[in-house]
Amino acid sequence: MKRVALAALAAFITSLAATPAFAAPATDAASIVRGGRLYDHWSRESKERLPNHPNPAFKTQQLRVAAADTWRCSECHGFDYKGRHGVVGIRGKRNADPAAIIAILKSPNHDYEELLHERDRVDLANFVAHGQVDMQALVESAKRAKSAATTSGKLFATACASCHGLDGGSLREIPPLGDGARQRPHEILHVALNGHPGGRMPALRTLGEDSAARMLAYLQTLPGINLAASIANGGRLYDDWQVHSGGPGQALPHPAYPPKAYYANTPGLTWRCKECHGWDYKGNQGEYASGTHATGIKGIRAMAGGDPEQIMAILTNSTHFYGAVLKYRDLLDLANFVSHGQIDMDTGIDPRTRLARGDAGRGAAHYRTICAGCHGLDGHFVAKRTLSREARANPWESLHKILNGHPDEAMPGLREIDRKVIADILAHIQGLPDRH
Repeated sequence: MKRVALAALAAFITSLAATPAFAAPATDAASIVRGGRLYDHWSRESKERLPNHPNPAFKTQQLRVAAADTWRCSECHGFDYKGRHGVVGIRGKRNADPAAIIAILKSPNHDYEELLHERDRVDLANFVAHGQVDMQALVESAKRAKSAATTSGKLFATACASCHGLDGGSLREIPPLGDGARQRPHEILHVALNGHPGGRMPALRTLGEDSAARMLAYLQTLPGINLAASIANGGRLYDDWQVHSGGPGQALPHPAYPPKAYYANTPGLTWRCKECHGWDYKGNQGEYASGTHATGIKGIRAMAGGDPEQIMAILTNSTHFYGAVLKYRDLLDLANFVSHGQIDMDTGIDPRTRLARGDAGRGAAHYRTICAGCHGLDGHFVAKRTLSREARANPWESLHKILNGHPDEAMPGLREIDRKVIADILAHIQGLPDRH
């Protein structure tokens, strides 16, 4: 009898030794939602560094996927859990043994034994086994939520709007929620259920899948990005994003700024887009082809009409480095300006005489009603300078600012006004008296 008891105790101790140190019950909602955040972006959630090389198991290197993203579970297996880029999804692992899933995570194909702590692997396995939802039952093929919004607006206004704003667009680190919910409903639903990696966003999982689906339906009614406002804001960022974003000025010159160019020892100026690409957007082919601002760098005219997503990729590449200093919405606004906001400056300004191609007489009435409230009838600017002097010396800068506004100031952007009116206003400004 004693031998039987000792054998049973030994078996119990052996089973404890085989149990992961941080094992959580399959029904532990906290473990499941944390696992959902790890599935989304484990590096942000665990505060662990990503490898500095692409995931060797990511076989579709021809796709434009950042090296860091190749290590995200969601990049390969999708937010609908059915798989992406030719990789099999995780739907077949629903209700599987979490211990078996942990073994897969530690296998050479995933190689997460060294990258993730044991607790992380347990939470991730619990999500894969018990946290997946049937996205097809909640989202239509046309990306519309199958539920009605009903009263989710009140839940959003009280639980979510303090960070996202009532219109869902307050956080500049992410796209407006309305656009996200319409374009990427599976991802938004996943985040609604599990929270945001590395953040303090409340997860709605315990309220039920239907509650999260109703929230998705409500988010899809929210406004998206206003393209005109985005373009104008991008124009101000192009002018001086350091001032406009309110961040600290850069202490070191931009890596792509020529070290022998005139302003190489003025770091802040080297980071301004206009400093390399010009107010006329022509770079080394335009007004900045010579003089103190010349850098030999080409302009952005060829990118007019381009795909903003591709322009954002250029802005964040190893030449521009703006992904390290600008938030997502700033990058998007700047890309929208480059794509949709540039104008052919030669249509508004004679490049030979630098005079506006407008009627100063017609522009007087517009200037006196739209501009004089701040600048005065004679065109006050700052210190001893006047609008007229600036407009004659650099009409391209003046026209850019009339269209888009001035960084970090309340000056309105007038780009939605008829371009003939804009040219008339600039012509009137150039004719105002100078202050001596």
